[in-house]
Amino acid sequence: MKTLDLKKDLKHLYASTKKTPILVEVPKMKFIMFDGKGHPNDPDFQLAAEAIYTISYLLKFEIARKKHNIDYKVMPMEVIWNLDRTSKISFTWTMMIMQPSFITDEMFKEAIEISIQKEKNIEYKRLRFEEYEEGLCVQNFHLGDYNKMNDTLDSMISFAKEKSLEYAIDTHDIYLNDVRKTKTENLKTIMRIKVNKK
Repeated sequence: MKTLDLKKDLKHLYASTKKTPILVEVPKMKFIMFDGKGHPNDPDFQLAAEAIYTISYLLKFEIARKKHNIDYKVMPMEVIWNLDRTSKISFTWTMMIMQPSFITDEMFKEAIEISIQKEKNIEYKRLRFEEYEEGLCVQNFHLGDYNKMNDTLDSMISFAKEKSLEYAIDTHDIYLNDVRKTKTENLKTIMRIKVNKK
């Protein structure tokens, strides 16, 4: 069986532990995506996580391994956050999981059908499979409490300003471990903001 090591192949994007901001170029990749709104503790966030992980694991075990003799580790959860400050602070977001390049839209649809056959109670109609190219970004590794991520974000924004780069308001966080099973001080997150040259 062929085994892919996606984190190793994309180490600078998915395994970097650089605690100071760096510039990275993020290429076009394939993702399962789920749009939602509200705080991470709200039900919609949990529905999204259940849906994208269910389909990601069905793609891995039922399609990639059984039909194509290819194995790989499911990639970590990622969330693109949009903070709306127009009235009271509210969140809209896109949760996603990167997929290997050989995964096709037909395979994604097949995984959806398998989930229905297995009577998985997920919000499959809100899922989509898309290519996404993030391009030039400032990236920074954050270790510890999620509530202190704004400090890391501030340093990323300062870095962008020093480089005379325009930066996006949206933030992109990649959660490298499971908050339910990890001590707060050991939480690992890769943070990104899109930037453009002025």
